[in-house]
This record gives sequence, C-alpha cells and structure tokens, in this order.
Amino acid sequence: MTDWLWIIKICATIKIDTINMPMISVVIPALNEEKFIGECLESLKKQDYPGKYEIIVADNGSTDRTVDIARSFGVKVISCVEEKNVTHARQVGADAALGDIIAQADADTMYPSDWLSKLARHFDTHPGTAALAGRFFYKDPPSWQGFEYWVRNTANRLSIKLVGRPMLVSGATFAFRKSSFVNVGGYGDASFSADQLGISARLSKMGKIFYDKDFYVYTSSRSVRKPLAVCIMEAGGHIGRWLGYLSKTWMNNLEQYANKTTLRRAVFRVSPLAVIVIILAYGYFIPTSPVFGKVYYKGDSHNKVVALTFDDGPNEPYTSEILDILDKNNIKATFFCVGKNVELYPETAKRIVDEGHVLGNHSYVHDANHAVTDFGARDLVKAEQTISDVVGVRPHLYRPPHGKKSPWELEEIKRQGMIEVTWSVSTGELNTHSYEKVADRLVDETHPGEIMLLHDGYGTEHNCPKADKSVTVEALPIIIQKLQAEGYTFVTVPELLDVPAYNN
Repeated sequence: MTDWLWIIKICATIKIDTINMPMISVVIPALNEEKFIGECLESLKKQDYPGKYEIIVADNGSTDRTVDIARSFGVKVISCVEEKNVTHARQVGADAALGDIIAQADADTMYPSDWLSKLARHFDTHPGTAALAGRFFYKDPPSWQGFEYWVRNTANRLSIKLVGRPMLVSGATFAFRKSSFVNVGGYGDASFSADQLGISARLSKMGKIFYDKDFYVYTSSRSVRKPLAVCIMEAGGHIGRWLGYLSKTWMNNLEQYANKTTLRRAVFRVSPLAVIVIILAYGYFIPTSPVFGKVYYKGDSHNKVVALTFDDGPNEPYTSEILDILDKNNIKATFFCVGKNVELYPETAKRIVDEGHVLGNHSYVHDANHAVTDFGARDLVKAEQTISDVVGVRPHLYRPPHGKKSPWELEEIKRQGMIEVTWSVSTGELNTHSYEKVADRLVDETHPGEIMLLHDGYGTEHNCPKADKSVTVEALPIIIQKLQAEGYTFVTVPELLDVPAYNN
C-alpha cells in the first residue's frame, strides 16, 4: 500500500509541474521554404517538452508548397503579405502568439529534441531573464565553418563582458518573454537586423540577455553557399552596419556617462574609441585589473601576513633548492606549476604537495598570448587534468601566464570551479643578476596581505640561461630573514584568501 501511495504522490507532482510549465509559442517566418520547412516542423513536433507549446508559421507570401506543407503538420499558419521582410513576419507571428515565451525559429533549421525544454528550464531558473540567445551549427558546413563559429562565440563572450549582452544573436535560436517583448513595443523600428542586435538591445531594458552556447540548433548553410567574393562583400556590408549601430550606441552611452561630472568631461575629451582601447588593454595586460571579472591579487589582512608564490616550475635543480630553503625555515608557499613541466618533473611536483605546499595551475604550455583566443581556456583545462593525473590533486587556484586575462578565460575558470590569482608585488628577478637587489626590492615593496611573485622556472624552457634561477635561490633566504625580522609571517595563498587549495 505504501508503494502505491508513493507512486500516486510522484504522479501528482509531475502533473502539477507540467501544469505550471509556461506555454511556448514558436514563430517561424517563411517565404518559399518548401525544401526545408518539413524537416524543421518535424523536429519541432518531436520536442520532449512536457508543457504546452504552439508552432506558428508566418507566411510572407510564398508561391510554392510552403503553406500546404505547414498545414499538413497541423500548425497555425498566418498570412502576412503586407511587407515582405523577416521582421514583419516575425512581428505578425508574435502578435498572434498565445505563449508566455516566444521562441524565434527559422524554416531551414532543425531543432534538437530538448530545445524547448532547455529554454523553459532557463527561464524558470533565471527569473530576471528577458531573453535567451543560442548559437547554430551548419548541417552542411563549408570548409571555413570553424572560423565563423569561433568569431561568433568570441564576439558574444566579449560583448557580454563589455555591454552585458551578446551582439551576434542568431535569429534561428532566440527566445524571450512575451511580456518583455510587448513592453518594449515589439521589434519596432530596430535599426539593425531586428531579430538580432536590434531586438536584443530593446529587450535588455527589461532584463538580462543570456547567451548559452549549449542552446544550439542545426541550420542550412545556403546563405553562405555563394562565390567567395560575394560572401566577402556581404560580410563587409553586414560588419559595417553592425559597427555603425554599435558605435552609435556606445557613443550615446559614453556621452551620458562623460557629462555627469567635470572630471569625466575632461577625461572624455580624448577620443571615446581611445578610451575603449585603453580599457580593453588594461583588462588584458594588467594582472590586478578586474575589468573582465574577479581577480585575486592581495589578501584583505591587517596583520603582517604575506604569501610567497613561485611561477613556471617545476624546474630542476632550482625548485628542489627552493623547497629545501622553505623546509629549513618551516615555511609553506604556493607553487603555480606549468602542466608540461609537471610531466617532466613528476617527483618534484609530488614533493611540493607532500611537504604541505600548495600547487596551483599555471597553464599547460605557458603561451604568452594564450588569453587572446579560446586556446587559453582549453590549455588551462588540459593543465588541470595533467596535474590531477600526475599528482592526484585538482588545483582551485589558477594563475594566467604573464597575468594576461580575457573574458572567456575567466568564464572557463568559473565553470571549472576555480579562481584566478595574480600578485601584488614581484621581485623583478628577470631584469637583474643581483640577488641583493632582488631581495631588497621585494622587501621594500611588501605590505601586509601581499601575494609575492618569484620564479623557479622560465615557461617550458630548461637548461638554458633564462631558466637559471640561481638569483631567486640566493635571494630567498634574505627575503625570509628580513621580513621575519620585521614581524611578518608566511602563509599559503589559500590561507591568505581563506579559500580551498584544491577541488578534489
């Protein structure tokens, strides 16, 4: 009897959840789409979404069998021949929609069976969402599709950090709350690609515009199956309109921001474009800058506590010599290790952890400009796996090579459950051969809570002049002695920041 009651309770819960699910209206603009629309509608009919949803085909004056095919699937077909353009068709379809959420779709696109479930789940778990944007893959990809995918994904992730929303929104996989859509006046007079940047900008006034790269669809490549010269001209025109719209928006925002105070008016007398370039460069090159996201570079401590960190190891014999000095002085430090070097010196890497020091992730190959592309994100994940395989721990701390950062790298770090740690004071040992100068400089610049940067290696190079860290080895005892004499105590970075060392 108990089992039956349990089953009835589960069924009742499922029924209640289904009842509370939002109704979704899928709007498809169509003009002579008989070759594609059947496949599109079939994929939409096979959705696993347990709630109610409707499919609306907004026919924009088709003269082929588009309408007949659509009706054969039992969907709602609406005629909209007053204006022959996709914006008008989408608007007419949205006006007829009964759903709480309107999902944009395209007739030449196939939709994964969980497409509607994904968007419904997102709106349910993110109440502040005004719209959800996704991406597409070509069903019949051209040879250069990888470059386009990268450009779109990179542009969106960067624009989210800069302006809070994606810029290259695909009309084939975009959903929004109908209430938000109505409140902004629909597509209105959006000046650039109404089902992309225009509508996204309008909806951003009502809430957040999310971009989810896993909210994807498969679309036809017919729009790019043209002679290369034609594609280049069309892309140039498209980029020109996009830049024009973007420049106008940014100029208006900058003007409003600049006119608020006298100091801002003085600063913004220089070119706004120059200001934007400076901000981007500051975010990328300066280790402590928070432009693209949270970065830890100093502890919030009023006590005389500091953290020693060593980059680019393991690198023998210098890493072991540093470990000997730390052991002699009963000090624990943090070593940001390069994945490739961990593979080269596995026993040294294990010794770091075994002796109570903290091992952090410092990329796999220490590429100087890793953060420019998605390579940096993949590289840090590879380093994480390498360290786990060799040492048996998954670092919670990540330090980018040279302290360079990008929005997508910080996004990947967050996804991996890690934090980015840079530094607040460094020795500058790469610029001198005098260990006394290295020690004096670090001691003079040290204040409570500092994260101190030294090097026990040089990228992935070994047995060469640059990888010779004798200066660091000779300077370290002096640094320890002088700072201890001033009353300082040495701790690891996790202890300084009060965060875990590993994600095991």
